Amino acid sequence: MMLTASAVAGPTAGMATAASAAPAAASGTAAVNCNWDIPGREGISHMHYKAGATFRGGPYSECDGYKQPNQGWAHATCYYYNPDRGTKWFWSPDWTSWVFSGNVSFPYGDEPTRRC
Repeated sequence: MMLTASAVAGPTAGMATAASAAPAAASGTAAVNCNWDIPGREGISHMHYKAGATFRGGPYSECDGYKQPNQGWAHATCYYYNPDRGTKWFWSPDWTSWVFSGNVSFPYGDEPTRRC
């Protein structure tokens, strides 16, 4: 499922905190895959995202996404470490999309340990 702004609806509430941008690719790097979809919901973790966090179609800052205006909660099931960029991303089945690790926290200590 491709992420579009009209497909995104979810819990948003509370005080705003600034979201950080995922590091952009260096020029001349390989093409990115923005059509990821991870099946299943096993290993659900409780992820808190910052206001301004962008949920994207793939674990790359170049992928289209939807920026959340408010902070909120979502589930995460696994992570992907992008070795080309040195970045870590979490998969959210609630949004069927990826979010950069710098924009989330796991206040209950249940950060996903399963690789996607």
